Amino acid sequence: MLFLATAILSASIHFAGAVDAPVVPGVAVTAPGEPGGPPLADTAAPPRGDEPATVDTTPGLEQVAVCRALATAEPSTTTGARPSTAAPDLTVPACLAELRGASSPALTALGDSFDPVGDDASRLSAVLTAGADAPTTAAWWAGLDDSRRLGLVAAVPGVVGQLEGVPYSVRDQANRLFLGAATLALHDRNETAAEQDGDDARSAMLGQVQLALADRSAGDEDRQLIALDTVMPGRAAVSVGSLDTADDVSVLVPGMFFTVQGQMVDWAETAGQLHDEQRAWTYLLARSDARPLDSVAVVAWMGYRTPDLTNVYTLDLARQGAGHLEDALSGLDAARASDAPRVTVVAHSYGSTTATLALSSGRVSVDSLALLGSPGSVVPTAAMLSVADDDVYAAAGSFDPVAGSGYFGVDPGTGAFGAVLLHTGGGDDSVTGRALRAALGHNDYLLPGTESMRSLALIALGHGDMVDGDERGPGEPRPDGPELALVRPQDVYLRD
Repeated sequence: MLFLATAILSASIHFAGAVDAPVVPGVAVTAPGEPGGPPLADTAAPPRGDEPATVDTTPGLEQVAVCRALATAEPSTTTGARPSTAAPDLTVPACLAELRGASSPALTALGDSFDPVGDDASRLSAVLTAGADAPTTAAWWAGLDDSRRLGLVAAVPGVVGQLEGVPYSVRDQANRLFLGAATLALHDRNETAAEQDGDDARSAMLGQVQLALADRSAGDEDRQLIALDTVMPGRAAVSVGSLDTADDVSVLVPGMFFTVQGQMVDWAETAGQLHDEQRAWTYLLARSDARPLDSVAVVAWMGYRTPDLTNVYTLDLARQGAGHLEDALSGLDAARASDAPRVTVVAHSYGSTTATLALSSGRVSVDSLALLGSPGSVVPTAAMLSVADDDVYAAAGSFDPVAGSGYFGVDPGTGAFGAVLLHTGGGDDSVTGRALRAALGHNDYLLPGTESMRSLALIALGHGDMVDGDERGPGEPRPDGPELALVRPQDVYLRD
């Protein structure tokens, strides 16, 4: 199977990307090549008296002992929390050195030792991402030769596909291999002694990712699978358009009730619809000097676990999501360091609060931010967010019970916050004359044909000056918290 994957990849990939993590007991943290450190290439590792009693003795695994230990550590040791930058841990650099220098058979042995449905790959990629920044990963990847890059994608696709800073075409190829292998493994163990609780749900989740990649109901461009975590409830991100080359990139951040199993296809379709709207405006706004039209990409980002009615009243999941969003945006910056695109975050509901956490962290910045139906920002003003020229927008439909609640902080729609409050009531387009629908409810902002969809497309293209603002007053007082009883799950699951 490895040789087949290698042959396929060698015909289709032209590779263009290093990373710290928690200490694992019994694993040396000395730098590779130093006394006591992990070996490079085909050098045999000397036996250690403090190795755990259950060391895997598969030939070749001694060359990737650190990576193997990180992949199989108990989840409590790989929580995803970023290590202190003041005291960087050497475990992750050691693993990256192994991935760079181990023999091809050793890489194959590492991949073969992983849980076939993705648990080990998920654990290792989480540690690598948490333990280093995207520019370091990008530099590490750039320092590999083409043969090693090809070998890594073929041997450990579930790891390569999640590494921020690696080119997106590579991650897409790796994640598709990972998706296929995990799906096949789940199928093969179905109704056997190896079957586990939750396999049916995991299969259904992966099936939705496959459908999202195949869907062409909107956004007539190739899809890229830029992230895939197969551990339930799953995380994934699908780009409509190429993130390696797009001039304008939009990242859609969802709110409560969204899961990969339930909404991946819908969210990817929404990304396609916004892509179509943006593409249409690139033609309408075409310059007269015959320069090429801007290319666009829209990411259906489902990179965090969103809340349901049992946990929506806390910021716990928003904080976790903010960390993942920061990683994704840092990865985009690193992968496109020599040709930076214009980046817009479009965040809905609980996702808008998640976005304000990420963009007030000091780690990342974007060109524009749109907060739709927001339950509140964690910072009191738009100026405190890392958004270029304070290019921040808010949308609050007239019948949206969440927008304006301020449950998690300041309402972005208030004048004091400093964002542009978008007009969402519909009307005639001042440029094309077409009739625009109103976006009134909590889930209407990204519906095709609405005034808000038009505005979001223009904002992403850098033409926020063409959108209409809303001069409405604050209206009636809002309740102390979002009226979540009015935001029914079916309103999110089934959108017009």
